[in-house]
Amino acid sequence: MARQPERAPARPVRRCRPDRRVARAIAALLGVAALAVLLHSLLFLAVEFAAFETPPPGTPRPEALGVPSQRFTFASADRVLHASWVPAADPRAPALLVFHGDEEEISRWAAVQARLHAAGIASLVFDYSGYGASSGRPTLARLRQDGVAAWERFVALTPRARRRVALGFSLGSAVLLDAAPRLQPAPQGLVLGAPFASAREMAVTTGLVPHWLARLLPDLWNNEEQIARIGLPLLIVHGRDDELIPVRDALRLCRAARAPRRLVLVDDLPHDAPLEPARSAGFWAPVVAWVRGEEAATATSAAGSGCVG
Repeated sequence: MARQPERAPARPVRRCRPDRRVARAIAALLGVAALAVLLHSLLFLAVEFAAFETPPPGTPRPEALGVPSQRFTFASADRVLHASWVPAADPRAPALLVFHGDEEEISRWAAVQARLHAAGIASLVFDYSGYGASSGRPTLARLRQDGVAAWERFVALTPRARRRVALGFSLGSAVLLDAAPRLQPAPQGLVLGAPFASAREMAVTTGLVPHWLARLLPDLWNNEEQIARIGLPLLIVHGRDDELIPVRDALRLCRAARAPRRLVLVDDLPHDAPLEPARSAGFWAPVVAWVRGEEAATATSAAGSGCVG
């Protein structure tokens, strides 16, 4: 019988180890990702800290214009906010809550409150955290809380009002759109005055962030995206000559909106003109009509309809 060839002894099976180079690459990628997240967070905090210009309290009051008003405080979480309330003679009159802009506080709105009172509209203007005499430091989350707290107080002040409307001016447009889904009972309508489309774009435009860093910022105040989620009737009023926020932002917001909306573009209206009695008639005429409910029927929800310069 033929002799079978001897088999070589089996070699021990080696367990495959991950290539150390691959492990180092993965570790490096994770480190870069962690650094990017940290940089992202630090950059956002830095921009948030620099974004808000908080003026001290001013002295003008509606009484100086012959209009009775009340100053009071209310709570927003652990902060104390200050407000100016001008009631209408008729408790059933329409009422407007104002979310003001940056570098403003309630005294800047004394003349506006007098104008609204003359039009038979009750109004409440409040200062966000850190603005005027309000306590705390402003952050996006706190301003959202402030808006909801202000609306709750506004509703309590106007139990018989036939219409309640909220207006956000400039920076206040973002605060209002951010808070709007949380406002209960819901407003009968919203007004956006001189609104911007994107806070990230504004940060670049105003020099807070260089263009090459902009993409690292979370665009938490993207009004163009947020307005598409709002189901409340909208009035957008913008000056064609706004030197701070271009009129194209209002057009973008109008086109992005899905709710019934109306766009009004006003000639010869710089950014802060709505606060100046001599130059603000063109801004406030459509707002007064909207708050009264006279123009709500002219709003349209057709895609892009009426959104032309």
